Amino acid sequence: MKILVIRFSSLGDVVLISPLFQKIKHLYPDARLTFLTDIRFVRLFKTDPNIDRIMPYDVSCENLMYLILFLKKVRKERYDIIIDCHIIPRSLFFLLFCRAVKRLRLKKFSLKRRRMVKLHNRKKIPHIVDRYLATIEEKDTNDYKPRIYLNKNEISKFGYLLKQKKKGRKIMGFAPDASKKTKVWQLQKLRNLALTLTENDNVYIVFFGEKNEIPFVRKIKEGLNDTYLDLTGKTDVRELALFLEGCDVLFTTDSGPMHIAVAVGTPVVSIFGPTVPEFGFAPYDKRSVIISKPLHCRPCSLHGTDTCSLGHHKCMELIEVEEVRKAIKRLLAVE
Repeated sequence: MKILVIRFSSLGDVVLISPLFQKIKHLYPDARLTFLTDIRFVRLFKTDPNIDRIMPYDVSCENLMYLILFLKKVRKERYDIIIDCHIIPRSLFFLLFCRAVKRLRLKKFSLKRRRMVKLHNRKKIPHIVDRYLATIEEKDTNDYKPRIYLNKNEISKFGYLLKQKKKGRKIMGFAPDASKKTKVWQLQKLRNLALTLTENDNVYIVFFGEKNEIPFVRKIKEGLNDTYLDLTGKTDVRELALFLEGCDVLFTTDSGPMHIAVAVGTPVVSIFGPTVPEFGFAPYDKRSVIISKPLHCRPCSLHGTDTCSLGHHKCMELIEVEEVRKAIKRLLAVE
């Protein structure tokens, strides 16, 4: 049996699909599983034992000819089952025009999430992991969890780099930025949190982020002396996973690194503002902590926006440094 799973983006959604691979291999141990995804995420799954082949798709090269040629390549495989876990025009194109005995689709709840934003209600939608797993209808009592498979040599190499820095301190990953500015905490609070944890709580901080976030992180780390390692813009997705595996906890917003941390076994303290966990994208981990405020205007968008439509940004401003610090310290004490 040949099975194709499709999910192109984004980072967090791609990471959270890993339990589906585990379920497929458990139910169909002899099946040949192929994962069609964006070329940027291929390295994350290169050592996943549940995947037999990764088919990289380069969105930056996409045009009509590229799409047609890629379709021909997929059609040649004659898959028995194709599972569309994205439900966008590109993935539906492959689902509809590829030969397959069975075609399965993710239940996306798009209309319900939009209604939640419009009415500011908090009616819970099933977690995306559970919805991925539900695409395969066969009953299975196993408890599948997001997982990025890292080999021992990689872990030893990156773990050694962190151990040289920590000097007996707990290590906290710090991913403060996000693609939408309403999902980002105030600069002064981020700076105060970093200073308090390093000066009073013996914490060593490792900053993570994209290249465009370097100026923002530079402002946060002012006055931290030698109590941090700044990896902003310096890691690819697999290196990010390896460094997060070596952290004792991650502080972040509602973003991709949150899901990577959970997938490598690192607990998370995450602050949610314009978005809500009830959308189905909370950390898939019982240890992790979400901090948010029960305001009547939440949720106000599906993915965050660049400005608050009401002009006050209270969903983030009401979150205090001390409550975040206490949550981080509780997880560090457990670790």
